Amino acid sequence: MKLIPVFQACSAAVVALLTGLAAVPAAAQSGQGLPRASLAVAFPKTYNRMETMRLYGHYLQTLARCAKVDLVNVRGESIANRFDAVDILPESELLQHMKSGKLQLAQFTTGLVPVAADTADGEPFAVRGHSATGKYDVYELHLIVRADSSFRKPLDLAGNKVAHSTEKSNSGNLAPRAYFPTIGLVPDANYQVMYSGGHERSIMGTQYGFWKAAAVASDQFERMVKKGEIKSADFRVLWKSEPFPVESWVLSKRIAPELRERVRNCTYNFRFPAEASRLLDGADRFVPIDPDKAYASVRFVLEKARQP
Repeated sequence: MKLIPVFQACSAAVVALLTGLAAVPAAAQSGQGLPRASLAVAFPKTYNRMETMRLYGHYLQTLARCAKVDLVNVRGESIANRFDAVDILPESELLQHMKSGKLQLAQFTTGLVPVAADTADGEPFAVRGHSATGKYDVYELHLIVRADSSFRKPLDLAGNKVAHSTEKSNSGNLAPRAYFPTIGLVPDANYQVMYSGGHERSIMGTQYGFWKAAAVASDQFERMVKKGEIKSADFRVLWKSEPFPVESWVLSKRIAPELRERVRNCTYNFRFPAEASRLLDGADRFVPIDPDKAYASVRFVLEKARQP
């Protein structure tokens, strides 16, 4: 099968990100004069390939130049000119490939960040955030229903179908199982859990009546609103959690310390272009994190999930 070049496979906006039309600031050229290394990178299946590159394609382009690395997929194929070669992987494969050493840099969803740190030699180091405050972005678990439904409180959902996204998702499954029992709604006991395969599917399934409610990440809900795919007025939030940090970039500790430092510095110096920033709730950069503090609430959820 003939491979599709980037120029034929995606919109002009994504092509611009991947072909170097935006200049990299001179201050970011920290890798100049150094031998090139290969760095395998991958994303979770939070968004499709087009949407992922719309949000993060400029970052990959900038990272390759600044850190002087050749970005590849887990099969060792260059992604520089190949839109279709960028890996968008299930959660289990991201973990497996980082454990095996095939993957050196990955964006992990919130619930998997501590797991990657504990079991896959991963170093969580950066979360999208804001230059003005220096703070990283957060989201909440929302329990949503249709606005025209009769459901007014969580207990009203007893006996109905409620969508969870995937088994390993923090806001889409683990957090509901940790927190919903505290409000009297026990998954699998008080309602039937329906795994949708993703937050967007959970939201759309609620809108079209495939289930009565859904446990979803607030940031992904708001992004669908901004893209015009849904209207917030069509939904009602019955319950919301305390905030969690959003997904994190994780580096493999197996790569050379000097290369890890280059990747970290280039990531912290990166600034999102205007369109990506708009879609990412105004985030304009990646900020450093203390993973033990940032993901303490996630570890609480994971501990709850391990209990019988």
